[in-house]
Amino acid sequence: MKKKFSTNIMLFLFISLNFLSIETNSIDNNDFSQTDHISDFTLDFNESNAYNHISTQLEFGFRVPGTSAHNNGAEWIYDQISTITDVAQKHEFSIQKDGQPSYNCQNILGKINPEKEQIVIFGAHWDSRNVAEKDIYNQSQPIPGANDGGSGVGVLLELARVLFSYKNNLSCQIWFLFIDAEDQGYSRGLYGLQDWVYAEGSQVFVEDINEFYNPSKESFECFILLDMVGGTNLEFVKESRTNEDLHNSIFKEGRELGYNQTFSTNPKIMSITDDHLSFNSIGIPVIDLIIDFIAGDWIYHHTHSDDLSHIDSESLRITGRTIESFVKRYYTLGNDTSWKITEESNIFIPYIIFPVLFTTCFVMILRKKREGKKPVLYH
Repeated sequence: MKKKFSTNIMLFLFISLNFLSIETNSIDNNDFSQTDHISDFTLDFNESNAYNHISTQLEFGFRVPGTSAHNNGAEWIYDQISTITDVAQKHEFSIQKDGQPSYNCQNILGKINPEKEQIVIFGAHWDSRNVAEKDIYNQSQPIPGANDGGSGVGVLLELARVLFSYKNNLSCQIWFLFIDAEDQGYSRGLYGLQDWVYAEGSQVFVEDINEFYNPSKESFECFILLDMVGGTNLEFVKESRTNEDLHNSIFKEGRELGYNQTFSTNPKIMSITDDHLSFNSIGIPVIDLIIDFIAGDWIYHHTHSDDLSHIDSESLRITGRTIESFVKRYYTLGNDTSWKITEESNIFIPYIIFPVLFTTCFVMILRKKREGKKPVLYH
């Protein structure tokens, strides 16, 4: 009887350990290669369209507030988004620092399904930096901003086209927000524009956000920022203010499509001042899809080399298709799945259950020792 009791205990522990192994392995996505994996959805994002949108922006010139290129770029974005959303709006504002000229700026907003209650916001800044402080020459001159400024806009415009064609199947309202006045702050001894800070346009938008929605009827699901998503060797970091569930869901979506390098299971964590912080400050879950622009492989940040030659169409494809798949998974009508409870969260379940099971076994052993050889204990 003693042998039977010990065997049962060992079997109990064996099953518990296997439960732990199965639950942990069920979320391991490392078996995918850096190629497209079979998706649950038809994905229509076209990276060539996104690339062409970047090229067009660069043709306008440097999109710095106060220039004709800036004005022309704004009108072009507004015209584009007007044809692929239900509602297009301009959020006009001005910025003036002490002793400096006043600059006219504008955020541009396109809405799909404005009658829906839940709102998902995609954002990207569209201005380009007025100085190249990281370059070795002409540091006081503006940069092209192909990746830093152009790539997010290109991906958002293509996403808007794709999701607008699918809008009747979506359960949410989607905003495409093109943010001005993001990239003129201070770095390495130079301002983009004198005394400006980073992410000014998003701060003003959040201050005025009640002008664009009805808080008694509508609510915000999340804010997803695309910043520098088109460079070579794309690998996103985890910004420290990112919502954990939102991060897990989007990164998991990318890995299931086969993009393990881009959406690492162990990304570098960085604290970055960017447009998502304004939305985080009012309680909206946020994520900033951005690279390590300080020590990462893409080395052209705030230099004159941030041009089309350092844009990778595959990076645009990875970003666009991952976001498209995310929207279709969590915001398709009839789909009750929520990114707020992700499969990654299940990794904690075995670590809670296993100690309980182990403790139970230990207590059973102690009882056996105390109570001797009473046959009833072995039934």
